[in-house]
Amino acid sequence: MNASIEAHIKGDILAIDKFHVESCIMNAVKSLLPVLLIVTLVVNCQVAQAEIETVVVSATRTEQPLNEAPSNITVISASQIAVTQAEHIQQQLSQAPGVSLQRGDGQESLPGIRSAVLTGAGACGNVLIMEEGLPVRGPAFCNVNELFDTHFEQAAQIEVTRGPSTSFYGSNSLTGSVNISLPLVGKDFVALEVGEESYRRAKGAFSYGDSGHNEFAQGRFYVTITDTNSFRENADYQQHKISWRHQQELGSWRVNAGFTATQLDQETAGFIVGLDSYLDETLARENPNPEAFRDTDSFRAWARFNTETRSGKTLQITPYVRATEMDFLLHFLPGDPLEQNSQQGFGWQSSLRGELNQNVNWAIGLDADFSEGELRQSQAEPTRGSAFLQATIPTGVHYDYQVDSEQLGLFGNLDWQINDALSLVAGARAERLDYDYNNLSLDGRTRDDGTECGFGGCRYSRPADRSDSFSNISPKLELRYTVNDKLRLYAAAASSFRAPQATELYRLQRQQQVADLDSVQADNVEFGLNYRSDKTHISLSFYQLEQSNVIIRDSNFFNVDGNELESQGLEFSIKHAVSNSLEWRAAGAIAEHDYASDQFSGGVNINGNEVDTAPTSLINTAISWQVFEGLEAELEMQHVGAYFLEPENLREYPGHEVFNLRASYQISPRFSATARLINLTDKRFAERADFTGFTAERYFPGAPRTAYLGVRYEFGAQ
Repeated sequence: MNASIEAHIKGDILAIDKFHVESCIMNAVKSLLPVLLIVTLVVNCQVAQAEIETVVVSATRTEQPLNEAPSNITVISASQIAVTQAEHIQQQLSQAPGVSLQRGDGQESLPGIRSAVLTGAGACGNVLIMEEGLPVRGPAFCNVNELFDTHFEQAAQIEVTRGPSTSFYGSNSLTGSVNISLPLVGKDFVALEVGEESYRRAKGAFSYGDSGHNEFAQGRFYVTITDTNSFRENADYQQHKISWRHQQELGSWRVNAGFTATQLDQETAGFIVGLDSYLDETLARENPNPEAFRDTDSFRAWARFNTETRSGKTLQITPYVRATEMDFLLHFLPGDPLEQNSQQGFGWQSSLRGELNQNVNWAIGLDADFSEGELRQSQAEPTRGSAFLQATIPTGVHYDYQVDSEQLGLFGNLDWQINDALSLVAGARAERLDYDYNNLSLDGRTRDDGTECGFGGCRYSRPADRSDSFSNISPKLELRYTVNDKLRLYAAAASSFRAPQATELYRLQRQQQVADLDSVQADNVEFGLNYRSDKTHISLSFYQLEQSNVIIRDSNFFNVDGNELESQGLEFSIKHAVSNSLEWRAAGAIAEHDYASDQFSGGVNINGNEVDTAPTSLINTAISWQVFEGLEAELEMQHVGAYFLEPENLREYPGHEVFNLRASYQISPRFSATARLINLTDKRFAERADFTGFTAERYFPGAPRTAYLGVRYEFGAQ
């Protein structure tokens, strides 16, 4: 196969082993048997439980009950987050249906929602990552790893939108989005966790203020510090996060403000190479790239102002600023070049809400984002390998450019309660994104001193200064029918888009001097149901998603668009209180993802093939048991189905099941302790598997059985 096609198409699109769906489902069912046995053994235990109404903010940027929000939103609750105590965001997001998140080393990850995991220059634009409803990165400068810039460890809840977001959001939410929210109030605490491989994590939250008066000011600081080695050689990371949330009334304005700052220093372990090498304990612990590292800093601050106008309308304005810097050794490329990128910017979100009558609510808004990004790629040492590689990949500067981006978005949304049972939500967003690109190095594919490379020219091509613009409109429509107070049916249709990212337009190779790209489009149709009773919550979604104008790197190493994908699947989420002491939950997806246009990889037309690196099925299920007052335990199983490693569908990873056991004990009103056994059965598996023509099969091996212990002390008012 052509290695370039593999490396740059792989994560932008979706794959499913439809020939093995039946066997994967059977394997998943077999894996559930131990969980079902626990249900049988303890079904008669009796301890009271409490249900708290869930609200979401990502759909309309204001709090609304989950049962009134768009039906493609899943909420990972505070109680789930507290039980999971995730060391990595993958452990948390795997509890949402339709999410395929593969761990790299350290805090790295590759996300996918209703898709394969995303790799390549701009594929990260398929999933919008937000904190408090604000994008973590600028619209031109996404990064597949940007989830590590969020303070997920202390989240109050995590909202996952599957498929296009509402009209309140635009570019970079092509197939889904993730929004992480921190609580404004809560018990003050300090916590310490330790684990194998010298794992240490300290967390704390500290509140101030008094909300007992009409005019109030209150807030909360959060700190998380992690320092750990890895089960793999010469790999570790240190990460620091601090966040602040504040709420205050200023006259007629209600103000919410905050910031999050993060720092990550990571020594990275790369892929291990060789068919099924992840099964070899010795190979799994090796690190073929001890020189690899990733250092990144991020900062975001915002203030959200809300007021009621004299005419009874609600006005909301949210200005924000953000900045990131990253140094990253590209250890997977010949010559190990160093990438240094940064971005800084500011913008705002705004909305005005009102009522036409008691049955019709509306909202309009104008959003803007102004960002500046820089990227420099350079190589210090001569390239090793073939004469061709040595001649075409020189030392010195490969890229050095700056891009200014301006994004304006105008949206409208209408919520019409047609009658007691039937409601309609309609919205549309128009958006324009302008780029001004400035090459700070020499134009063309020469060395940085202007001399020519052998074999026809250098690998890396630097376009001349230019400007690009992208305009898009995305309509949304959802119809909801309430059968009774427990059952709601819905049908929805939406279009979404993502503009090409700066790296797709200006980080070119070989003879390409201009990337003539347009926005990627996605059309999504789905229908389903939501059922809620005192003991049981069920959500089912059937969807069909078609992506057009997909951007890939072709066999000539050119960035091109015009490709198509088709996906269809079933997503489900179930929660059932078996008894007052026992709860079962499950979330998962079964889907097909196919290439739907003529594309050639390895000399083969892959039209109709299944897209690589998309598991055949994803299932997360758990039993939570309150053993007795103060002691709770959870047994979780995560199933990942088989998936192809390359577009030709010649090689595949068989999938896996991993079990995790977690427990917590309330020692006293202020002290509690936790214990976790991750990968309980010491399963040999791969967090990520793929294939290149240079390395053949390669894997990020999963960690062996690992134990963690933690203590927590709460203070202040109880």
